[in-house]
Order: sequence, then C-alpha cells, then structure tokens
Amino acid sequence: MTNKKIVSLPFIIFTIFSFLSCKTAEFGFKTTDINGMVYDFSNRPVFNYEVTLGKRHFGNTDINGRFTLSNVPFGSYKINGSKTGFENYDGEVVIKEKGQIIYIRIPSQNQLLAIADEALAANNLTLAEEMAERAYQIDKNNIEMLFYCTTISFRQNNFKKAASFLEDAINLGSKDYYVHKFLSAIKEMLNEN
Repeated sequence: MTNKKIVSLPFIIFTIFSFLSCKTAEFGFKTTDINGMVYDFSNRPVFNYEVTLGKRHFGNTDINGRFTLSNVPFGSYKINGSKTGFENYDGEVVIKEKGQIIYIRIPSQNQLLAIADEALAANNLTLAEEMAERAYQIDKNNIEMLFYCTTISFRQNNFKKAASFLEDAINLGSKDYYVHKFLSAIKEMLNEN
C-alpha cells in the first residue's frame, strides 16, 4: 500500500492566490490608498471639493479639506477637481509609492477678484485681466465680477467690451443707479467715435 497524501482544496486555492499575488507585485500591479488635501489661496481647507483621479477613482474633501481614494493602482493619472465658486483643477500625477499625498491649492472666485483688485490698484492691467478672466470662468453670472471686468476693459480703452459687461450685469438684475449712468456715459463715448 502506498502512502498518498491528500491535499485539501483550501490549500490549493491558497497556494494559487499566493502565487498570483507575488506575480502581481512582481509586475507592478500594486495598489495603495491615496490621501490628499485641498486648500484655497488663503491656506484654508476647501470642504466638499470633488476630486477625480483617472476614470475610476472619485472622492470629496471633508471639513478639513482632506480626501482619500482607495485601492489606486500605481501609474500615471489625470487628476481633476471642482466645486461651485472655486476654480476647476486639471493636472497630472504619478502614483508610485505608498503613503503618497496629493496637495491641491485652488482659488475661489472671490480670491481671484481680490488679486484683480490689487493689480488694478498697482495699475497692472495684464494681471488684473488674467485674474478677472479666471474669475469669469468660475461664474459668468456674478455681478461683482462683471464690474471688475468692466473696469479693466474701460481702463484698457475697450469701451465696447466694458459696455457689454455692464449690460450683462443689468440683465442679471443690477439696479445700481451708477451702473446705468456709467453705461450711458460709455455709450455716449462710443457714439462720438
């Protein structure tokens, strides 16, 4: 009689999975949890900012501006972020080690307008225009932002564009007497040319 050892099914399954796990690690198919932080230009955490990594990993920031994306395979990804009132974020990141942290610094529309205001005070119309344009992309229906765009266009002697921004503000419901008066003055200047 021969002495045969019987190999149990659980042992075979365990052996196969162990082998596959080693092969997966050997060929670079590692995964990790990714942590990140989103802060505004004043270094305050941004709550409920939606973060997308590639096509399969999504998360939102907590009250401390932190997010976690689970089981992310190592590799290169496009990373995007968005929240109403803040600039959208588009970038790329390479996930290559465990414990890696992603930092995103993103301005709100009000912060961009504050920079535009400082640039106007310093007569830096190029920077003011850039910040106002970025603010415009966040929310085209913000009346305060339209006033900044009007001011910049007027100071650049682009009266037609300045009038267009004021008309947009009026169409959005601005009842400010000075807005109407300024628009009338700009239209008179346009008619004189």
